[in-house]
Amino acid sequence: MSRLVTALARVGGAWDATLAAVVATPRGVRAALAVRRHRRAGLIAAAVVLVVYLFSTGDLGVSPSGRYTGAPVFRTAPEQLFQVRAPYLFEPVLAWHPTEHVAVLLSPVNLLLGAIVAALVGCNIAVAGYAARQSAACRRPGGRIGYARLLGVLPAFLLGFACCVPTFLLVLGTSTAAAFLPVLIPLRPVFYPLTLLMLISALVWGASRLAPRPEGARTG
Repeated sequence: MSRLVTALARVGGAWDATLAAVVATPRGVRAALAVRRHRRAGLIAAAVVLVVYLFSTGDLGVSPSGRYTGAPVFRTAPEQLFQVRAPYLFEPVLAWHPTEHVAVLLSPVNLLLGAIVAALVGCNIAVAGYAARQSAACRRPGGRIGYARLLGVLPAFLLGFACCVPTFLLVLGTSTAAAFLPVLIPLRPVFYPLTLLMLISALVWGASRLAPRPEGARTG
């Protein structure tokens, strides 16, 4: 009986800790984004991920051979707004071919889905950089770095950059290259939710490792 009570107490403690981490995540993200260098790094990472995502879905295309020759410069199809091409992949409502080498397809739903992933990646990068900066600022008397604290936030820093791994899985799941990987086709519907789950988990865990930001701290 005592073991059962102990196990329930541990489960309750873990649940409380998880809930506290989730509640504290927005505050940690705001603190990281308030620092200019981390905000800039997050924005750059988000922009790169969004471009890669759109390339993976085919909404951005580049053809050195000029395979878009003869395609109309503009073509609209608003009725395709919610027409599904594949799981989490929607048909474009606007096609623009500025040259025979470039294609830009606008699908508002694809753009929204990509922006969500990109925003999570950017926040992970900003939080990871902020955590690393906090650990470097934590020094022992005599100017030595607090290595225990540095090692404590190292997983958060690595997770921030490892967020590109689930994004890569998402690329495999949505790109036309997946047609050549039959084993991945049945898994395509889970790639996007799995990506979100991994990125959100990494963000919550990374933000939970941050120390409270002092009032009046510099944002440079």
